[in-house]
Order: sequence, then C-alpha cells, then structure tokens
Amino acid sequence: MKISCVIVSYNNGELLKEAVMSVIGQTRPVDEIILADDASTDGSRPLIEALARSHPNIRPVFRERNLGVSANRDLAMRDATGDFLTWLDGDDYFLPAKIEAEANAVCQRRDAIGYSDVRIGDRRKNRDQGFVIADFSRLAPPDRVRWLLRRTRESPRSLLIAKDVHQRIGGYNHNLRTYEDWDYILRVAAEPLHWAHSGTEGTVAHRGGGLSRQTQIEHMRDEIRVLRLNHRMIRRHVGSRILLSTAGRVVAFRLKWWGVNEYRRVRKHSR
Repeated sequence: MKISCVIVSYNNGELLKEAVMSVIGQTRPVDEIILADDASTDGSRPLIEALARSHPNIRPVFRERNLGVSANRDLAMRDATGDFLTWLDGDDYFLPAKIEAEANAVCQRRDAIGYSDVRIGDRRKNRDQGFVIADFSRLAPPDRVRWLLRRTRESPRSLLIAKDVHQRIGGYNHNLRTYEDWDYILRVAAEPLHWAHSGTEGTVAHRGGGLSRQTQIEHMRDEIRVLRLNHRMIRRHVGSRILLSTAGRVVAFRLKWWGVNEYRRVRKHSR
C-alpha cells in the first residue's frame, strides 16, 4: 500500500509546520506528502521550501492564483502517486498513530474507507473535545447519508481512501468554496463501500477559518447549494421528505441566528 497525504495551505503561517510535522512523525510514514499552497500572501513559501529540503518525501506545489481549498486539494489528490490518499488542512494536525491504525483497518481493501475518531479544537479558548464515531462504520449507505444530513454528530474527516474511489465519485467539487467537505463525504457515504474504523483518534481539527467569516445568509446559501447538488442521490437513499426537512432545518437555523446577530448589532450601535 502506497499512501499519499495532501496538505493544503492558504496563509496558515507557522501552523503549517505543525501540520506537516504531524505527518512526518507518523508511526507508519506516508510515502509522499504533497504540500499544496494556494497562492498564500503571508510569506509561507520559504517555510514550505525549507520543509521540502529537509524531508525528501515532501513535494511542494505553488498555485499561481488562489483556487480555493476544494480545487486546490482535489488537483493535488489527482496528482498524487499513492494508491491510497489522505489529506489535512494546513491549520490542523494528525495524531501519531493515525496512518498506521487506518492502514491496518483497511488491510489494503480498495473498497474500504479508513477513518478515525476526531478531536475538535478551539484555539481561541485553548480547549478541545474528542468525539467517538465508531458507529458510522456499522451503517448502511442510507443510514450514513441520514447521519450526515442530521449533522448532530461529528462526521469522519481526513479519510484514508483508494485513489480510484476518489476519482470515481468525481473528487472534490471545484466550484464549492465552502461546505466542500460535506458535499464530498455525502457522495462517498452513499457508495456501497466498506467503512473501517481505526479504533483511535486520528485528526485534530480546529474550528474557525473561512466559515467563521461568513454571514448566516451566506452559510444558508452554501448549505442549500450542497443539498441541491446532491438532491437526486439524497432522494434515492432517504426520500424527498428527509431532503425537504433538512433544507427546512438549515433555513430555520440560519434565519434564527441571522435575527439574533442583527438584534445584537442594532443594540450595540444604539448605545
């Protein structure tokens, strides 16, 4: 099994080094690291070049213009030489046994998706919380789709997936700038594939980033777009009623918080 890890970065600064070193320090080394910088403007290039000089398995990629995380990641994944792929955002990191545990769980089955429990961190509050999601591997495709639509529990992330499976489902949607992970995993979950839980935590992801800068109306627009893109698959697996109720929950939730934020804004400026 040859494993490639794609790390995408856009203005991640010193956090990028932590991400890269978490992959370098795996108990089961990956065979290739593609470090794809999306036209950063924070001076990241010298750091990336220095990391590549120190670690021969790092292959740096510098985009001439900003493509967005979805296109940047997908192009790097398609360019990878490994027969299995995993990926990491430049401000997150892997725990040391992530690759080894998932590779053992998959056992080189090309129809298997390896994944681990996740830990969600909040750098501003200096705290994190672990989430056990082993149950996801015991679900049939319709139940996996329901899990992802409800979004009441954490979803698998930074999967270990065969490259040909990634390509067969169409990879990441280059036209999505946000909620690209939700769109991607919905399509993977709908496939008749075997999901293998590693039995350990794998990725520490941090909240914030681009999504935190969006308005509630922009969130709603982008979430509804993902549902529209996948409406045929969702209806086939779980029916139109669940599709419509999911859209309704998105609209109600975002309008509620839009109203709360507007109320706070008005109160602040009226003092």
